[in-house]
Amino acid sequence: MKKHLILIPLVLIGKFLFAQTNVFPATGYVGIGTTNPGAELSFKSVSVGTEVVGITWHSPAPLNYGIHRTEGAWTSPNYQQLRTSWTTGIILDPGSAYAKSYVDIVGGGLRVTSGNVGIGTVTPNAKLAVNGDIRAKEIKVETANWPDYVFAKDYQLPSLQETEKHIKEKGHLPGIPSAEEVKANGVNLGDMNAKLLKKIEEITLYLIELKKENELGNAKIEKLQEQLDQQQHEIKSLKTKRK
Repeated sequence: MKKHLILIPLVLIGKFLFAQTNVFPATGYVGIGTTNPGAELSFKSVSVGTEVVGITWHSPAPLNYGIHRTEGAWTSPNYQQLRTSWTTGIILDPGSAYAKSYVDIVGGGLRVTSGNVGIGTVTPNAKLAVNGDIRAKEIKVETANWPDYVFAKDYQLPSLQETEKHIKEKGHLPGIPSAEEVKANGVNLGDMNAKLLKKIEEITLYLIELKKENELGNAKIEKLQEQLDQQQHEIKSLKTKRK
């Protein structure tokens, strides 16, 4: 009976211990696996060779807050950190000693559902703004109003005289932006390809017309040559008869 009476409070104490919530003080640092925490929440460091790997949540400055990976002593720039804030979002800072670090995204890739993305610029003014070169094996541009309408029967092909007049007055082809406009506003790749194709199609129509005119002119020349040959033959015949 005494044994049972002793077990009852032990069971109750055990249930209380397992059900309780850990409450930490409002100030100071909390360490997990370490007796010397260096931030609000510090995990036990794991030595890997000469490197020390850990997770630290820092606030306030100079390191702000985020997930940090340190190498050796905790002195700048010997750290890598992933910082988050309301104003800057997520920043990966490899430190000056790790300028060649990369961010690899695996799985489904990277998605940006709103806002602009900047590469080499902190003020992107387009969905993707790149301050530098872009190298790719293929670029696909979707555009509307592809200029096959140039080949429609009702299309009014400008005369070469009109084109010549425009070039003399404006210094560039009709429908093509000037050098000043391109310098100020850049070039829309899809729109410019459509404009250039329109000019190529118009030039094709000019060449077709020119070929027809040349063929017609050659036919007239051949006919005139035949007439001239006939006249020369008749003149020669008359001279022969007079003799």
